[in-house]
Amino acid sequence: MAVGTSEPSTSLSPWKSQLTGTENCSCSGAPSDSSSESLKEQLRSIDEVMQAVAGTGLAPWEIHRPQQFVRDLVRKGGFSGRVLDAGCGIGDNALYIAKACPGAEVVAVDVVPRCLHFASTKAGLRGMRGKLTLAAADLCNYDKLSISIQQKLPYDIVLDSSTFHGFPDHQRDCYVSTLSRLLRAGGLIYMNCMSEEETRPGGPRRISVSELSSLFNPSTGWVVEAVVDSVAELHPTFWGGRGKARLFTIRKL
Repeated sequence: MAVGTSEPSTSLSPWKSQLTGTENCSCSGAPSDSSSESLKEQLRSIDEVMQAVAGTGLAPWEIHRPQQFVRDLVRKGGFSGRVLDAGCGIGDNALYIAKACPGAEVVAVDVVPRCLHFASTKAGLRGMRGKLTLAAADLCNYDKLSISIQQKLPYDIVLDSSTFHGFPDHQRDCYVSTLSRLLRAGGLIYMNCMSEEETRPGGPRRISVSELSSLFNPSTGWVVEAVVDSVAELHPTFWGGRGKARLFTIRKL
């Protein structure tokens, strides 16, 4: 389905309008002028909208090409060994890594089956179905991960492209715990999150350096090795196609 260049289609508009409530969230994740219950309600609304539009090919984050930060990491030799794309969406990052990095064994997972169907279709059209593994997974529940995911353990690299910033507080610890169990000692996470410096209304929850470091630090078995300014590329009808983000490189101790 074509999407207009002047205004978002009706498939995109609900995501844009319902996520506007996040503009009142501070960088720490707490609301600046409302109660914590209000924040929880905002996050529930975000999750519902994301589930509704994910995998349609029309969601603002489904840009039908790999993210720029992923292309940059590939050029720097950032992907090798067993690579897990955590929250792969419609598969553009995973397919790019699988093609561009012959030494990488890519497993791409998402909680939305429609996303995986879209990714599988893309892989088929490109003759790449045998080049990567696609699997449904709730990464907040390690015990229910499929055999196709667990048989690749341990992973050397985890790619999180705009996944972490979509989790509410009560799911973050479970997600981080799952990543810790999936990743080998010394393995890396590349995590691209929306920055609190992105002040335009709408979009996902913003993540500050201090907020991320409260979960990923030596006392919890991690070290944040690098933090660089980045971009979350979006459909051009949303924020002109670019949101301010940060790329965190995190190593498991």
